Amino acid sequence: MRRFLLLALVSLAGCSQAFEGRIADRLDAAGLSRPMSECMAERWVKRLSLFQLRRIQSLAGDLEAEGERLTLAGLIGRVREMEDPDIVEVVTRSTVVCALTA
Repeated sequence: MRRFLLLALVSLAGCSQAFEGRIADRLDAAGLSRPMSECMAERWVKRLSLFQLRRIQSLAGDLEAEGERLTLAGLIGRVREMEDPDIVEVVTRSTVVCALTA
């Protein structure tokens, strides 16, 4: 049982790291700086579910496909439209923290 639990945790950690890179890539491609994208993706992976992360990832991809350059204010506005208070809180906080540190 312990081995199964350990394997499950290791696979989840690997999945989140891969997801973090894809989110950072999408944010970067949509117009955010690479340091900002990496900082935000790292924080999101630690605080949001995979379902929530996929919603944000698709949002960044949609903006990229629309040809719009992503801004922090635009990101927060689009996230608010998702009507998920957890996503709004995590994205808003990470925007502030990463803007100060990245």
